[in-house]
Amino acid sequence: MFELSLDSLPDPVIAIDDVGTLHYVNQIASDVLGWSREEIVGSSVLDLLHPDDLNLALSSMATVASKKVGELIMVRARTGDGSWLGLEVRGGVHRTDDNELNVLVLRETTHRHRLELDQGEVGVLRAVMANMHGMVTLIDPNGLVRSINGAVTRLLGHDPELLPGQPFIEFVHVDDRPQVLDVVTTLGPFESAQLDARFPATSGEIVTCEFTVNNLCDDPTVGGYIVSGQIAAGLTDARNRANFLADHDVRTGLLNRDGFMKAANDLIAQGSGLGLMIVDVMSFRSINELYGEPVGDAVLSAVAARIDEIRWPDLVTARFGGDEFVLAVRSASDSAIEMLRERVTREVAQSVLVDAQEIRVGVRTATAFDPRPEGLESVLAQASNELMRIKRNAAPESGEISISSINERRQHLDQLRAALASGEIQPFFQPIVAHDGRVLSVEALVRWVHPVRGVLGVGEILPIAQMAGLAEAIDEQVLDRSLAFARRLEEAGYGHIEVHVNVDPKVISRAAFALDFLDRCSKYGARPEQIVVEITETDLLAPGVTSLDNMQELRRAGTHVSIDDFGTGYSSLSHLLELPVDGVKIDRKFVAGIDIDPAATNLTTAILGLSESLQLGCVAEGVEQPYQRDRLVALGCNAFQGWLWSPAVAPDDALALLPRIDTVTSDAHA
Repeated sequence: MFELSLDSLPDPVIAIDDVGTLHYVNQIASDVLGWSREEIVGSSVLDLLHPDDLNLALSSMATVASKKVGELIMVRARTGDGSWLGLEVRGGVHRTDDNELNVLVLRETTHRHRLELDQGEVGVLRAVMANMHGMVTLIDPNGLVRSINGAVTRLLGHDPELLPGQPFIEFVHVDDRPQVLDVVTTLGPFESAQLDARFPATSGEIVTCEFTVNNLCDDPTVGGYIVSGQIAAGLTDARNRANFLADHDVRTGLLNRDGFMKAANDLIAQGSGLGLMIVDVMSFRSINELYGEPVGDAVLSAVAARIDEIRWPDLVTARFGGDEFVLAVRSASDSAIEMLRERVTREVAQSVLVDAQEIRVGVRTATAFDPRPEGLESVLAQASNELMRIKRNAAPESGEISISSINERRQHLDQLRAALASGEIQPFFQPIVAHDGRVLSVEALVRWVHPVRGVLGVGEILPIAQMAGLAEAIDEQVLDRSLAFARRLEEAGYGHIEVHVNVDPKVISRAAFALDFLDRCSKYGARPEQIVVEITETDLLAPGVTSLDNMQELRRAGTHVSIDDFGTGYSSLSHLLELPVDGVKIDRKFVAGIDIDPAATNLTTAILGLSESLQLGCVAEGVEQPYQRDRLVALGCNAFQGWLWSPAVAPDDALALLPRIDTVTSDAHA
């Protein structure tokens, strides 16, 4: 009786149990789905559903028993001929004495949706497609273009009326067609793949695009491939960069050996003679050993820039590696290469200023000329042989760095390593005071207590430390000892006096910095709220997300963050508002210019007003004269640091200064 009543309904009806097994299919359902009753009764309805619709169907089956009528869902079912059919499904539970079944009423939607599109929605979709930023192309199963959206025309210039019916692959760059065909031909039904390829625009420009191919050939509505993508500016830049690096030197930007050989051979192919010159930087190894590799790199870059600035007809310049540069010029006689030699000697052999150090630069040049060159290698060999002869016969140059200077610098490196191990590297502490001499806090400044040369400041330590790769180890040792000193202050009853420590921006940008810093505080018994972390303003102009997160984490723990040397980086008010900081330090050069340089006075006044309006602490550093203190007090400053009160002193001496320092004149420290 149950089956007879359902057979008389005009809609497709099926009945399934709670695991999805088909127990009944009426005749209309059999006709719509294209399966005979014998073929599907007893099978699982889940085997007929599109894989992407399984989760929807399973969740609906799980909840239908708790509802009077199930929710309307839309799924795709596989028909007897292998195509996909869109269905609306709504069901309810039918209970009898013998069993309990879910009775589902099906309504076919594929043709109905097509009718709805034909009745107006197609206009909306066309407008959306035309104005999308990304490019979309519909391709039939045979690889022919069915349609493109407006972005394809805007970005690549193709006429939407001319592309339909054309093979899509013909619009891909010829070198990229194999990989595109390989991906598309192996793409299964309803699968997608992402790739990048080049497409020639109608303007002739080659454009790199990143795009996605979706195989919807089995979809009853689409019946083809959808290709969606956009111009990949990053990929284009990367390809251009890779092509550039293939022929250019990374450090200087000049041609490398491969690039030079190509360009010089092109000169030979143009006819006439070829002049070639090798430029050798004298004493470069000594410069590296004496001043360190960063200075050596700066010297090489300066030499390369000077060579690159030479303007000469048919000139090719390159760096072959190390301290060797090569120039080639097309000329009918050797006079051109000799004139070029004089110019290089005059313009390139000049001192280079690196970090306030004047580095003397000398060059040796060797040339060769062939009026009818058959190849580049022979001319290059002639110049190389001449350079070897010049080096063998050359007397020691006045610009050579002495062996004794190199040995002295090496000795200093060894001494610094030993000093770090023995504890000679340590923080001294300079008080930060109120105008009446009350000590508010102290700043830890690195010092080298040298057994022979006495106490050396950061200017004596940092260049050698960077050269030896010890800068980070020194920073860590100074930080540890500063945290230990904070505990000494607490134990001596001066826990209200803060300890300022300088942190390298490379360190604060590490993900684990804040956690490591707080662990160190715990290890040495320092309260986080007693510590102030100082970072120079120039390092905060573009802080990364990790640095900002670390600063926030420190502040949540009670540690203050301050901007050192404020005013040198030209921070705007909006920039300062965005930074998680508690205070600023006015750079010493502005303090030195108070009432002498109007710009320095105005900037100091502005910084004090800015810090007050933002409720930030403000310290003036480098205060050496009473009039500077008095002027700063008049401008509203209430914290000072400088030799007017005390230089940086050893930890025991710093404790002895507390809690108040009598103001002295700078003459006492002259």
